[in-house]
Amino acid sequence: MVNSSNPVPILILMGTAGCGKTSVAEQIQQLLHCEYIEGDALHPEANVLKMSKGEPLNDDDRWPWLRVIRDTLQEKAKDLYSQDNNQSERAIVLTCSSLRKVYRDIMREVSTEYASVTFVYLKGTQELLQERIGGRKNHFMGAKMLESQLATLEVPDETQEQVIVADIRKDPLTLAKWIVEEAHQRKIISFAV
Repeated sequence: MVNSSNPVPILILMGTAGCGKTSVAEQIQQLLHCEYIEGDALHPEANVLKMSKGEPLNDDDRWPWLRVIRDTLQEKAKDLYSQDNNQSERAIVLTCSSLRKVYRDIMREVSTEYASVTFVYLKGTQELLQERIGGRKNHFMGAKMLESQLATLEVPDETQEQVIVADIRKDPLTLAKWIVEEAHQRKIISFAV
């Protein structure tokens, strides 16, 4: 019997460049066999070009992109809503820096009838983030932009936002398993791996 009374859990992996959003999200997607959306893939070409030149985005660049993310989450959640609550496939994982609360607020505008949004803050030291960025190839985010992101970052407040804070010193698979277990313990998701 299909029970669609619970909203679809959406886990938004957030943090600065180098925190492992994509690596951890891919591991969560493999564990849950759920929908995975790379937020950067939804950037308009003008944003990608700007970032590839080392220019930080401004809010006028971000607002339309964040609304596309919100609308995409809404559409995917509506599609998954009628599936059995206990199926791990009935979840969405999205990656998006979500550095400021106002950006996260836009993504939380997804209808609570269909979805429950939880941010997963991938937290690391500036030194570790810098080291990881330095080792990247073929990514539009340059190492010099980390300082700008850290200056912009508004660390989510667990008393005001539904957030899981995850220490990025763990390898991606271990961290993904911990996040899924933490989400299960907090009753954000109804299934464990």
